[in-house]
Amino acid sequence: MIYKWKEGSHHKVSAQIAGEVCADLEERGELTAENLVDVSRPEEAPLHGEFEWDDDIAAELYRKTQASAIIRHIAVKTEEKTPLRAFFNLEVKAKEYESIQTIIRQEDKYSALLATALMELEAFKRKYQMLSELQDVFDAIMTAQKNAACAATQTATATRNIVAERAI
Repeated sequence: MIYKWKEGSHHKVSAQIAGEVCADLEERGELTAENLVDVSRPEEAPLHGEFEWDDDIAAELYRKTQASAIIRHIAVKTEEKTPLRAFFNLEVKAKEYESIQTIIRQEDKYSALLATALMELEAFKRKYQMLSELQDVFDAIMTAQKNAACAATQTATATRNIVAERAI
């Protein structure tokens, strides 16, 4: 099997090596995050450098992961039965979250949220493309992508027209 990292992944070791270590664990029925850490503990292990072994640093990183989970899991009640996620991170590098109310009021942020949603739908489609039972879902994703593209084109055209009118 040939392994590759997903786009946007940043790792020190090659995907081939990581994939082979994971495949070896999987063959033994032992592919868990805990077991992957355990086989990576020895300094000579292929994935050793992928982990933070300084417990003070690792503990702080883990607390930040927990804090991010808290922010991502907060929802707001609405008139609908299903609560809506309250905060979103629109810029991966910044790791700053904004309320859905703030995002909806600003066109550029709303567009960024829509773009993120469409990317996640595309990722879902790629992840599960081998499941023919989800073809209706994939078709709906394609329709949503086309509708969003049309709406974006209309918005861009309207914006250009307003700028052109102001220039006259």
